[in-house]
Amino acid sequence: MTELINKEINNTANIYLSVIKRDNNNFAILTKWFYILFTRFRAAKENNPRYIITRYYLSRVAKKLGFYSKFNYCFSHSGAYSAVLFSSESDLISVDIERVGRKLPASLRLKVRSFFPELLLSELKVIMILESLVKFQIPTRKFSFLSFFSGEDSVQILPLRDSVFEVNVNNCKVYSKIYTFAGLYICITLESDRFNLSL
Repeated sequence: MTELINKEINNTANIYLSVIKRDNNNFAILTKWFYILFTRFRAAKENNPRYIITRYYLSRVAKKLGFYSKFNYCFSHSGAYSAVLFSSESDLISVDIERVGRKLPASLRLKVRSFFPELLLSELKVIMILESLVKFQIPTRKFSFLSFFSGEDSVQILPLRDSVFEVNVNNCKVYSKIYTFAGLYICITLESDRFNLSL
């Protein structure tokens, strides 16, 4: 496991982003599984290396930052990479990562573009914002792709500045920022539009 970044994204709400590259060494996974038995993630599934490695990493980095028992978190995975967004102060956080060169099927690109015909943003980045809304705990009603594509949920995405977007969904306003880092797009969604400008 290699840590690529661990950085504070929003200093007013104590929100951190970490990105790691996982390795699947069986002995290392076993030792990490044993470690998380003594953490809040003790219900880890033995047969899921990605789960074990990411929970081990989060437990270690949260402890190092002084987050012991009460903190919120969100994971995203793409290939051998995992991202975790975590905070001791904010409940409403989410993250989604994708490889920069990921190709979407033509039918999905057309479907997404039909909902946002004038938005100057790639379909992949729109999907990332929508995916982060799925993970975000919207107070008014839980958002899903199915409800969005069937027309039950309404989403408006408005560009603000520096890859920051105001997102209105189900009468709730949130903010998403898309970073590019180490060949990945990283979409972070928060209640506030206060993001660090770069990683």
